[in-house]
Amino acid sequence: MSKNVSPPLIYAASLVLAACSLLYELLIAQTLATLAANTVVWYSVTIGVYLAAMGLGALLHDKYAAGNLWVRLFRVELGLSAVGAVAVPVLNFTHTFGLLLNGNDFTLMSNVVFFGSAFVLIALIGMLTGFELPLLIDLGNAAAGEKRVTNRVLAFDYMGSLLGGLAFPLLLLPSLGLIVIGLLTAGVNFMVALIALLWLLPKSRRPAFRLAASGSIACAILVALFYAQPIERYFVKNYYFYYDHADDLARLFGSLENVENVFRARSPYQRIDIVHDKVGYDTDVLIDTYSSKFVDNPAQPRNYVLFLNGDLQVVSSYEEYYHEFFTHVPIANNGAAPRRVLVMGAGDGLLIRELAKYAGIESIVHVDLDGKLVELAKTHPVLMAMNEGALDDPRVRTHIDDAYRYIRNTTDSFDAIYLDFPYVEDYNLSKLYSREFFHFVRQRLAPDGFVVFDAPKIEYDSNMREIYMNTVKAAGFEFVKPYVSTIEKNNRDAMAFLLNSGYKRTKARRLSIKFASVVQNGFVILRKNLPTAPLYLDPRLQLHVLTEERLRMTLENTVPALRYLDPDKVNSIFRPTLPNDDIWKIRSAW
Repeated sequence: MSKNVSPPLIYAASLVLAACSLLYELLIAQTLATLAANTVVWYSVTIGVYLAAMGLGALLHDKYAAGNLWVRLFRVELGLSAVGAVAVPVLNFTHTFGLLLNGNDFTLMSNVVFFGSAFVLIALIGMLTGFELPLLIDLGNAAAGEKRVTNRVLAFDYMGSLLGGLAFPLLLLPSLGLIVIGLLTAGVNFMVALIALLWLLPKSRRPAFRLAASGSIACAILVALFYAQPIERYFVKNYYFYYDHADDLARLFGSLENVENVFRARSPYQRIDIVHDKVGYDTDVLIDTYSSKFVDNPAQPRNYVLFLNGDLQVVSSYEEYYHEFFTHVPIANNGAAPRRVLVMGAGDGLLIRELAKYAGIESIVHVDLDGKLVELAKTHPVLMAMNEGALDDPRVRTHIDDAYRYIRNTTDSFDAIYLDFPYVEDYNLSKLYSREFFHFVRQRLAPDGFVVFDAPKIEYDSNMREIYMNTVKAAGFEFVKPYVSTIEKNNRDAMAFLLNSGYKRTKARRLSIKFASVVQNGFVILRKNLPTAPLYLDPRLQLHVLTEERLRMTLENTVPALRYLDPDKVNSIFRPTLPNDDIWKIRSAW
């Protein structure tokens, strides 16, 4: 006979186990959001599939209702602990495998492998949870005797889901890695299974295979917890250096000990990774023929890359092609340097480095959400070398604040407003490219001032271009000037260097054209009214890439203007049209 338990014990178990099941699903949703972007989509899909699988599990419970309740609960909890513990590692492995398949032109198969494994994990946890809840109800009713306590078990189950939903973003995610959270949650399920096996079941119900299964899972969880940091480092390296396996899939599960460690810092908002990419790009051989940065300052770091939430932000070897064109082209188009500048985003300090070159700028208000990134920009040796200590310029006043909240609440007026935000992979960033946000930006702009923002993909994606253009037009800007940073495709120094290095003329020309394409970035200048000032480029500035000839080519390399305002293309907080990427996209660092 099984030992009798009181109903409060069943209520407590319902509370704890419901929290565990929801934590597993949130872990899977967060991992999907990390490895495939589209946070809102994948959280919604995960919870939806989870609830459907719970319903299927509840139906199957009725079909297989025979047997001792505690034995069945033991099996369910053991199953949940095993599946929950491996969920995050499995998704990381299948993501890397999917990237390799994608790189070998097996796109459909890569999606099936990665997203298929995610749906299988979601469904397994959902079905086991669907088994679990009716079991707890039956146990509660058995413990209460003649009194039915179904409603109370359900109430504690719902409250447990609330606790899991609150604990994940507020307590666990900011301080622990996803793998550790999964293992700790699996440990809780295992403890419930162990209690059912050793305390609530008689010895006759404890065969050796159950004890062996329990011991094996316990050992696996403990070992994984002990090696949690090395395991996480391994997956981080795999994310950034998976291409090392491109020619040999058998090496997918090999050691990455020879790969340099990735510097990782966590903030409440994002993962900040600094990666040293020793291999670099094939265009690296031309860097010194187009830019004087490393010639003027050989100590500048080469081939370091800043990633935010796994998305590439800055490549140290090429960053001047972005920041010089971003900073100086609007000022040249304006005819003079502004006095009061607002910079939103740009936590790495590189854009502010370029602005600080103008003696005529009196103040730079810098607003960034992530204080950790700003701190690293002031203390990390790679970022400090890149931004040349610009954030410590006495003219810079940094506010750690949400850009939308700041621009809506401030009453200050600015001659220039620079918006340097990450590309919209998720809806939480969409508001920073919305009509409402640009409306507040326009209110804070001086009558003769300008706004400039980076517009990813504008140089080749007509749909993105139309979304940007329609959104800012709907916000009331009369002057909208997109431009694409442009350098010459036939650089004499580059061609001479390649030919002298043994390249054939055809390959040298192709590499030179590729270089000019790689360093292109799209931006948009906004004004309340049409400008009349002549072009201006301060000859006293120390620039490495932007010359008067490249300035001319850039201002001539514009994209088509809008024929009419299309409301369906306007990105709004209430009706976002960004992000517009395919949700079946496996996220890649490169």
